[in-house]
Amino acid sequence: MVHLSSGARRARMILFVLNILFLIFGFTILGLGIYIKVNGNFSAIIAAYNITQALGGAAMQWIGTIMIIVGVFTPCLAAFGFLGAVRQNRVFLYLYSVIFILIILIEFAAVILILKFQNDLWKSYNSGFKEVFENAYRHNQTETINIIEKLEREFKCCGVNSYLDYTIYHYQIPKSCYRNQIPTGIPFNQGCATAVAIWIWNALPIIAGVLGSILFIEIAGVISSLVLGVAISHASVSVNSSGVNRGAPGLAEPPHQASEPPHLHFKFTELIN
Repeated sequence: MVHLSSGARRARMILFVLNILFLIFGFTILGLGIYIKVNGNFSAIIAAYNITQALGGAAMQWIGTIMIIVGVFTPCLAAFGFLGAVRQNRVFLYLYSVIFILIILIEFAAVILILKFQNDLWKSYNSGFKEVFENAYRHNQTETINIIEKLEREFKCCGVNSYLDYTIYHYQIPKSCYRNQIPTGIPFNQGCATAVAIWIWNALPIIAGVLGSILFIEIAGVISSLVLGVAISHASVSVNSSGVNRGAPGLAEPPHQASEPPHLHFKFTELIN
């Protein structure tokens, strides 16, 4: 393992903390998804549950499936971050950051599409709500009727667009359309489709805050993984270059000129004399 600078060590610590949050988030979503998929009921989010059930029982099953997929994918992604940080593996870190960048781009694309096609989404939502309403009363689907009435009590609304949805089809206006559940006076004039849309609109600041926090964590994960990956790369290059310098031979000293052996010098002087 290479020696990291203080900034790289801080980025590594941030990556550890973020991946712990991702693990907690992933396993929580996975547990909720399995619970919804198996049990089909989740009273802690009763308003959202009533809305999806009013739009059709399959909607809640789809939500459960999506939550299971997200719950499995998030811990797997966190594992890349953990392995990259612990083993100081640049491939895992860069793969981790690339996946996060793709997720962020997909999120931005989803927001743009929702804003662009919001009218089409409203029409689809309203027509789906009305179809469920008509089928429930036409075929006397008691369970769905109970869900619609529960939704009317929760949001103080009546029918899909107004209480006229009952009178048009010659259905009796239920007690849930009246204040205090007493069928006297004028029923709630606001339709449940509009009431639910207003409820979602009022909850937008909370939704935006949650989504903004998630986006901030994702961007922090991308930055910390890239910083750590680049730091590991630079540290590896420094270690390799220092190792090469230590192993390279130094400049060779010039060879000493061989001196004449002393006994040869002695004999040569004797001959001269």
